[in-house]
This record gives sequence, structure tokens and C-alpha cells, in this order.
Amino acid sequence: MSAFRALALCALALLAVAQAWCQALKEVPSYALKTGDQAPPLNFDAILQGPPPSAVNWQTLRGKVVVLDFWGTWCAPCVADLPRINDLIAQYKHKPVQFIAVGHENAPKVEYFLKKHPIDTWIALDPKVAVFRSYTAFGIPHAVVVNETGVVAAVLSPGDLTEKVIDDVLAGKHPTYPPLPPNAYFNPDTAAEYFMKVGQDPPPEH
Repeated sequence: MSAFRALALCALALLAVAQAWCQALKEVPSYALKTGDQAPPLNFDAILQGPPPSAVNWQTLRGKVVVLDFWGTWCAPCVADLPRINDLIAQYKHKPVQFIAVGHENAPKVEYFLKKHPIDTWIALDPKVAVFRSYTAFGIPHAVVVNETGVVAAVLSPGDLTEKVIDDVLAGKHPTYPPLPPNAYFNPDTAAEYFMKVGQDPPPEH
């Protein structure tokens, strides 16, 4: 069995386990991040393909629209959407927009994944899932768009992240998009435990 096929089968198995482990909520929690909130701090452990974590904060990012795309190597919808996300990244390369792919897994596992599935932007690692918690982002794929002043402008499924949404935020407008349903949110305690457990796994053997 090839390493790539093993990775694909592993991702499907992990997705099935995640659905059993992570408990979807029946209503949107009152503590969920919402538009108009001040964006929580970005306390990343490491960043691949970008500056050091100490240089990535809302002070240094001020003046840019920031798209936080929460994902995992085991998340089939996340992986399927990567080509479209890469196209968006390319379209805004020369505009004041910074995409950050936020993952919870260790660097060797993510680096192995990137050999087959490149992500053309900064890749932030949050193995302690502190950022996932503060952004209520365990229902991956999950996206948060933050405006030039560090205020949350959109909380949405990455599938609903369009040029129109980004352009509206760049223009200082309130974007329109489908709201996240209750089952896009998960019990933060059981989800965090699962995400940290999966994040420690080594990459597949070659």
C-alpha cells in the first residue's frame, strides 16, 4: 500500500472516529465567536511558510484583512477545498489580505501532508488548541475573517468564503453569507481532547 493511500484511509478512519468522539451541539453556543467581536489573540506554537509566531499578532497584522482557515489533515472536506482556497490566495496576493491556515497537528505530520497537498500561505500550528478554543473553531472546516482593525467581520464555512465576502470586508462593508448551523459547533472539551490526541500522531511511514 502506498504512503498516500495509507494517509487517505487513515483520514477517513479518523473522520469517522472524530464524529463519534466530538459531540455536535444542538444550538449555537452563547460563547461562540461572532461578528463585531474583537478577534482573540493569535498564540501559535509555530508557523510554517511564514514569519515566527512572535511576529504574528493583531498589531503587526493591522491594516490587513486576515482570513483564518481552521483545518486538519484528516478532515476530508478541508482537503477537498484546498485547491479553491489556493485560488483565492493567489487572487489576493497583491492586496492587503493575509490568509492563515490554522492547524492543530505537529509539524512533521503537516509537513508530510504538504508534500502532496500544498497550501500556498502561512500555516500556523496550534497543538494545544488554545486558538481553536478561543475562536470556537472545532467544527472544521471553519473560517473567520477579521477586518483591518482586528474586529471579526465574518464567521462562516470556508465553502461560503467567496471573493464577494472578502471584497466587502476590504471595502468596510458587512458581508452576507449563510450562518453556521448549530451542528457546526462541538463540545469544546471532548473536541479539544480529540484534536490534541490526533495532533500528536506521527506522519505515516514511508
